[in-house]
Amino acid sequence: MNLSEFYRAMGAKSEADILRCFPVRYESLLPTGVITTPVDGQRYVVLGVPFSLYSRPGRGTSFIRFKVKCATTILSCILFNQPFYLRKLSGKQELLFVLYYSEPRKAYVVNGIHDPDSYYAMTGIKPIYSLPKTVPTSYFVSYLKKTLLDSQNSLLEDSPLPKRLIEKYRLMDEKDAYRAIHFPRSKDELTKGLRVFKYEEALSYSIRSLRLKRQADRKKKVHNAPIDHKKINNIVRKIPYRLTKDQLVAIHDIVLDMEKEKVMYRLLQGDVGTGKTIVSLVALYANYLRGKQGILMAPTFELSHQHYENALSFFKDTNVHVVFLANASAMKAKERKEIQQGLEEGSIDVLVSTHAALGEKIRFRNLGLSIIDEQQLFGVAQRDSLLKKGESDLLMVTATPIPRTLSQIVNADLDVSTLEEYPHGRRNVRTKLVRSSDPIIEEVIAKCLAVHRQIFVVAPKIDESENKASAKSIFKDMCERFGSENCQLLHGKMKKEDQKAVYDAFLKGEKPILVSTTVVEVGIDVSKAALLVVYDANCFGLSSLHQLRGRIGRSGDFALCLLVYDGKDKESQEKLEFLSGTNDGFAISQYDLKMRGAGSYSGERQSGKSELLVCNFVTDFTIFRCAKEDAIGILNDPNEEENASYLKSLDRELVTKLA
Repeated sequence: MNLSEFYRAMGAKSEADILRCFPVRYESLLPTGVITTPVDGQRYVVLGVPFSLYSRPGRGTSFIRFKVKCATTILSCILFNQPFYLRKLSGKQELLFVLYYSEPRKAYVVNGIHDPDSYYAMTGIKPIYSLPKTVPTSYFVSYLKKTLLDSQNSLLEDSPLPKRLIEKYRLMDEKDAYRAIHFPRSKDELTKGLRVFKYEEALSYSIRSLRLKRQADRKKKVHNAPIDHKKINNIVRKIPYRLTKDQLVAIHDIVLDMEKEKVMYRLLQGDVGTGKTIVSLVALYANYLRGKQGILMAPTFELSHQHYENALSFFKDTNVHVVFLANASAMKAKERKEIQQGLEEGSIDVLVSTHAALGEKIRFRNLGLSIIDEQQLFGVAQRDSLLKKGESDLLMVTATPIPRTLSQIVNADLDVSTLEEYPHGRRNVRTKLVRSSDPIIEEVIAKCLAVHRQIFVVAPKIDESENKASAKSIFKDMCERFGSENCQLLHGKMKKEDQKAVYDAFLKGEKPILVSTTVVEVGIDVSKAALLVVYDANCFGLSSLHQLRGRIGRSGDFALCLLVYDGKDKESQEKLEFLSGTNDGFAISQYDLKMRGAGSYSGERQSGKSELLVCNFVTDFTIFRCAKEDAIGILNDPNEEENASYLKSLDRELVTKLA
């Protein structure tokens, strides 16, 4: 591999892009001590001399069996699919082994082999990278060594941060920080290196978020008619159940925002089942009362069509004209053209749609309110595209709630309405972690069928996949055990009309077992669904599992969620046990943010130094809080020399990434 091929494979344009390919984690190479009674799945690091080698090559799986003589014991080991280690193991030299004990094999499975005098073995810290398949780790590390350990290399730029902030927090020099990240000599040095890039990321994120918020605050409405509060109260009274105090407060705040001269930029957050949809529909009615059009956009066909059905029911005794718009493949061209014409003429009051509403041909006569459900699944650019269609207030809705103190960092002081109460009281859903062989799965499915309750069965993949359950294989199994007349299969590759037919039959209870992928994760509302079975639950994030769990027990009756996991990974086990022990969406989302990092919480994976590669909203909350204060100071005095230079560097980087 030459340098140009390397850069192309890495998607890099500069040396800095390569250096910012940070380790995804760090592995300890410090010896773990004498092994007395090995534990299945436990990780060990030992020094020893290999002997008694036996190798079996193969096209599929090859292996090397050998023994390792340690200070006080002899270990039986096996190494899979790495025949190139045979020569090293034959040298009869002391080596450092990373091992995992396998009780079924009665042997230690080798995960890594290192020379005791190698850099990583001597420091006891080994960075682990996630690289493209075409880039060998050895080539990547060799490049890093040449770049960072060459004292003559002057290509690295100085930190773009204002010098006063570098001095304020006593941040390490940027080149030294890169060395500390990729070649740490100690945990303390690694911590200091990470601190530099965590602060850079937090400050960049804060600057960008605050800029967006200030831009939103500057937007003014030219024409804004008053809203009749009596009519709002009347339609709320007609709702067939009593709204919670949280819902009423949210409606009050949203209506007041809509009456202000400043454009509304509000987030409505609430756990699954807290009634965000009805708040959104009341907001659309308030928007109709001031003579403007509204849109409710959702990320999937299933969720948006369900919102459409709910809107038709909610507005049935009013003059509000509601239509549904989907992608071209799911609608006739004539129907789409009629909708486009109705929106431009103003005869359509409320549009419920998927991403299809973002198309250039979709134009409104007088758009006044845009509501985006599951806003974290939409990018910032998509939200901006929607707002450009009119002088519109914006209400973003999410079922991934986070605590208010954390929200002030993540959402840059966005106005937030939070729903914590449930319309039917506290949800009665129990979660249990089980193995696929546990008879409870078949027992509870049979019980649900007997009392005519619906059942969700979810798999991470559609088709057969190595080490992962597939929806198709589970569907076949369910048909054999419970009869094809009770089972249906649903996944994203099916035609939209077929998906709708499956969902309708499930909703009516005609076929009560629905085997699917995560297309049912958001918004599917089946009040009688009482059981959720998730296979290979370790493949999902906690927030996704909690969303899936929100599909059951929506009537307030008892419901059961079974998380199926046959593995022995300690982190996966802890994650699933945590979910089994709580229904608190705030605690779950905070745990997920902590374990998985920022991800794309705000709806957009950002690039370069603005991407949260090393910083975490939860574990690095203090860094974010300090960075936010510094960002406010920079934006309040943008012409100061250091501030101006830093802001220019951020703008140049953004232009480079967009090019």
